[in-house]
Amino acid sequence: MPQEVVDFKVPKEVDSFLQELASLEGLLWAWEDHKANRSPEDLSGLLVTHLFELYGALELAGLAFGAKCPAQITKLLADFRDSFEEVIHYLYHGEPEHQKAVVLHADSLLTKMQIALYTLAVACAMAKEEDLVELSSEATNN
Repeated sequence: MPQEVVDFKVPKEVDSFLQELASLEGLLWAWEDHKANRSPEDLSGLLVTHLFELYGALELAGLAFGAKCPAQITKLLADFRDSFEEVIHYLYHGEPEHQKAVVLHADSLLTKMQIALYTLAVACAMAKEEDLVELSSEATNN
């Protein structure tokens, strides 16, 4: 059975739609910020958006790869849960004068988690049975 190759090149017509959707999402968040009475300086919407985005990607990864790479997916989900709890605590109890630094730091951590998720998804999708045994033992040792 030939090894499947993941191609990250997005066809032009797909990219065009993705760009339009990104623009519409920006308009939607501007409307939501206005309705929530957020000022342009309030970055909490950025953090909430990133959390929802990562949650959806993790849910998809859990459904798609949970059976094939359970130890790795479980570890990533546990890490996300911990980060999610910290962000929720900040949103409810954070001090406004520290908002920008906290939001940018949290967003950076979520971006790293997102990269880890995508890396794990590709590794799991392309892994052979012997690779999965090695990955599983690494996950339980960490």
